[in-house]
Amino acid sequence: NYVSDLRMNLAATIDTLDREGYIDRDKLAIGGHSYGAFSTVNAMIQTPFFKAGIAGDGSYNRTLTPFGFQTEQRKLWEAKWTYLEMSPLLNIERLTGALLLYHSINDQNVGTDPINAPRLFGALEALGKPAALYMYPYEDHGQVARETLLDLWARWVGWLDKYVKGSKE
Repeated sequence: NYVSDLRMNLAATIDTLDREGYIDRDKLAIGGHSYGAFSTVNAMIQTPFFKAGIAGDGSYNRTLTPFGFQTEQRKLWEAKWTYLEMSPLLNIERLTGALLLYHSINDQNVGTDPINAPRLFGALEALGKPAALYMYPYEDHGQVARETLLDLWARWVGWLDKYVKGSKE
């Protein structure tokens, strides 16, 4: 139920926050790291809510994790449709908003091989979607170097300023 739950939960949350006056629903962004990056891209594919997204060290092609992931215990061959439906790369043509990707070159997490980011970025570029990719050397699954963190924060602020704060739509 991942996709339907994602849609319904985001819609309910955004509706409630909007009704309470906490957000401008026309200027929303979403971001996440690792599984959160995967969910960020899926949220931008499955819903129309977000002007921009920031996704780091994610897995965007679930066929690269064929023996299960997170709470999905079935193997790819037992649940092909689930793996395909949950793979952002295979549904990226439906992405709304601008996506900033970053990934650590030395990511050792078995589920988030660094090949994920350039492949997704290539698809975004081929489809003419607004996107950027930054790869960080000498970093593992999660950035720790002061220089990397400062660079990330500067890029995040610039991205949100351009695609959310500066958005006129």
